[in-house]
Amino acid sequence: MEKININQVDPIGMPIYEMKKFFSKQGDFKEVSMSVISLTPGERIPAVGMSCHDEDEYSYIFSGEVDTYCNGKYSVEKAGDATLIPAGEEHWCINNGSEPCMLVCFMVKRAE
Repeated sequence: MEKININQVDPIGMPIYEMKKFFSKQGDFKEVSMSVISLTPGERIPAVGMSCHDEDEYSYIFSGEVDTYCNGKYSVEKAGDATLIPAGEEHWCINNGSEPCMLVCFMVKRAE
């Protein structure tokens, strides 16, 4: 898993607007989906076991925090963090905090 915090990214487009690009990939894509997720305290995704899928998973945490396990490593993602979990990488997450974790998630499936 790759992780970037919004405070570590230099803005572009100034002074008209401020944009911070976290990740960039080129290629042919078969499908892209966008979801907003609210993970309540104590909840785990998936409920048991590991998650693994054919898509690259891009996420941005808006509020709260989530503990993750990816590729044998534990970490805590907080508001302002962006992550990339490559296709095929086993992972799970749990909200061990006291407030919901709000995030937006993009799933990007590459063309075969």
